[in-house]
Formats: sequence, C-alpha cells, structure tokens
Amino acid sequence: MNFGNEKNRLDPEGKLRSGVEILGSVLVTRGFTFHFRDAGKGSGGHFAWGEFVRGDRRLELHFRLALGLVRYHSGASNAAHESYMRELGVWNQCRYPGFSDDPMDGFRGLAHDLQFAEDFLTGSAEVLKAAFEKEAAITKSRVSKDFAGYSGDDRKRDELRSCFREKRYGEVVRLAESLNYPKLLTESEVKMIEIARTRVTG
Repeated sequence: MNFGNEKNRLDPEGKLRSGVEILGSVLVTRGFTFHFRDAGKGSGGHFAWGEFVRGDRRLELHFRLALGLVRYHSGASNAAHESYMRELGVWNQCRYPGFSDDPMDGFRGLAHDLQFAEDFLTGSAEVLKAAFEKEAAITKSRVSKDFAGYSGDDRKRDELRSCFREKRYGEVVRLAESLNYPKLLTESEVKMIEIARTRVTG
C-alpha cells in the first residue's frame, strides 16, 4: 500500500473511524465511548483526531497517514503511549507503533497493547500518573534552550514521521541531521531514522 497516494491523504477521518472499530472491542466493553473531534489540513497534511472517553479518562488518537499521537489522560495527568508502556514495564512486548504499510496495523497494535493498560482502563491510574511525572521531568531536563528552538524540532519530528510513512527516506535522514535536540527522539523515531539510513545507503 502506498501511503503517499492522494486517497489516503484526503481520507484520514475514514481511516480513523475504521481504526476506532478495531479499538472498540477493547474500550467500549469497559464503558468508553468514542468522540470524533476534528478533521482538516495542517502544515503536515490532512489529519483527523478523536478520543475514547469515560468520565475523566480519555484515550486521545491522532491520524494522518497512519495512527500517530496516542495519549492517555486521567484527570490532570497524561502521558504518551511509549512513556506509559515503559512505566508499566511492558514496552518490549508492545506492537504499537510498528512499521507496517497498512494504516490499520497501528490500531491493531494499539488494541494489543491495551491489554497491559488495566491501570488506565479500570484501575487507579497511579502508574499513568507516575509516567506523567517522569515524562515531564525528562522533558524539562533535556530542553536547555528556549522553547522556540524546541518547537522547531517538534515540527521537524512530526514531518520526519510523515516522510517515513511516505517512504521519503532521504528526507527523513536530512530532517534527523538538522535536529537541535536529537536526545528528545523517542525510541520509535530513532528506529525510523536507522531504517531510513539503511534504505538510503543500501
């Protein structure tokens, strides 16, 4: 499947809703309902996002060319999927994000990973709170310059992920080499860059 074709670019809402059906088997049975929030076109292309909600618990989902940002919320605490799974001690067993060309595989991988998240789904969310505090502390310690510089990197990292999905590997490498704060890269982003470098040089 070609992630760069126009149909995929223009139908992120449809892809998100299809993915929500996959996740519903895990979340709806635990009392969550899906709320579609928005769709449009930003600097990185067409996008759509929504949330599974139950009380003060929210699972935030963003889709562009594939399932992108996944963030868990409980009250004032929130953490990215990777941070939360690491705090749960199960990151090495996770299937999301993965590197498949099928945009639905991201949702399938996340559905698999949610089996580890009873702390969020039905529990006290204490582990999520710990992940939130650790994520905030790490980010604060790593960002040593002004926010404008970090924001520039944030945009580049978003573009880097999109380029990887589009198989524009040379652009992925170029963006990676232009980052001011490469230490802020997630393990998944580092893996994308490694794969891109192999494709470019291979």
